Amino acid sequence: MDKFPRVMDLLPRAKRRLPHFSSEYLFSGTGYDLAINNNKNILKNIFLTPRYLKGSVQPNLKTKILNCEFNVPFGIAPVGLTSLIWPGAEKYLSKMSVKNKIPYCLSTVACASIEEVSKFLNGQGWFQLYPPENKEIRNDLLKRAIKSGYKVLVVTADIPASSRRERLRLAGVSVPPKNNLRTFFHAAICPSWSIGTLINGIPAFGTMDQYSDGNWHGTEKTKAGFAGSQMKRFLDWDYLKEVKDIWKGPVVLKGLMHKEDAILASKIVDCVYLSNHGGRQLDMAPSPLQTLPEIRNSLGPDYPIIIDSGFYSGQDMCKALMLGANFVMTGRPFFIGMGALGEEGAQHIHDILKDEIFNVMEQICVKDIGELQKQKLSLPENFVLREMNYN
Repeated sequence: MDKFPRVMDLLPRAKRRLPHFSSEYLFSGTGYDLAINNNKNILKNIFLTPRYLKGSVQPNLKTKILNCEFNVPFGIAPVGLTSLIWPGAEKYLSKMSVKNKIPYCLSTVACASIEEVSKFLNGQGWFQLYPPENKEIRNDLLKRAIKSGYKVLVVTADIPASSRRERLRLAGVSVPPKNNLRTFFHAAICPSWSIGTLINGIPAFGTMDQYSDGNWHGTEKTKAGFAGSQMKRFLDWDYLKEVKDIWKGPVVLKGLMHKEDAILASKIVDCVYLSNHGGRQLDMAPSPLQTLPEIRNSLGPDYPIIIDSGFYSGQDMCKALMLGANFVMTGRPFFIGMGALGEEGAQHIHDILKDEIFNVMEQICVKDIGELQKQKLSLPENFVLREMNYN
């Protein structure tokens, strides 16, 4: 902690140890990276004027959401191509999440399969679904996740089409990595990543690969390659209701930012998850933090809201909680930690974020997360996104 007391202190070391194609996949957005930069910048203009003379407190960070109690108000967001970024990442994150009692959400397009990762989750995992247009594939994915003991389903809405992700094209990102001199060179100058890949195996789409060879019963051959994320995707309200009927546990809808979508979703699913996909889908999208206060007002005080996109510190997470979120998910920081320190980096990132939240709560003398959420922030003018009126 003395050497790397903040997430971003690990960033230079992580970038040195990650091959160029892995680093570009982790850190790039789409278009001109406007959304990914806005996610970070919007947080810089939110402040809290503290009240003092309240004595001192020993904060309690335990948080309840979706019938679960977690030790802290944050979890690990779903990230695709996980073992391409850092070999064995799914296993390391799963083990760490169970140890610290936080949620880990496995992506449909992770490199390890639903079944393989479930071995480390003790029945506490969350599964994120990229909704396939082919309902036979969808139903089989849900069946596999249920059989493997995943507790919460997170359905991603903000992927009606693949984003262009120009930096990934330039970097030659693919799963498995392309077999050419460029890939070999970038891997060779990052020996920790290369040795880890030799030990853990060449990255592949662990969950989806069984549907891609045309031999799986009743389905056409799915689209191969990174840009298509291995499948045609589709989601509307009727499809969502069908998913809700199949999955008997909590269902979360991820990728919303519009108030009206959140209101409609609240009548179907158990929780809404505000996100702009980490700035990776639509470059002109706002930060979900900008829409959070209005959505909270629309849904009332009791309906659960999760948020992600751009949270790199416990201080950032406190701001989201004060603006109306119940829980914060984050992905990139954990991969920065693993890139810099290997397996132990995941635990170190958890410890940084937890300690930062704890310290903020100590500084403003709030005893628990419920009291933290009642604090009033100073917001920049026109902080909440307003719709354009063209009439």
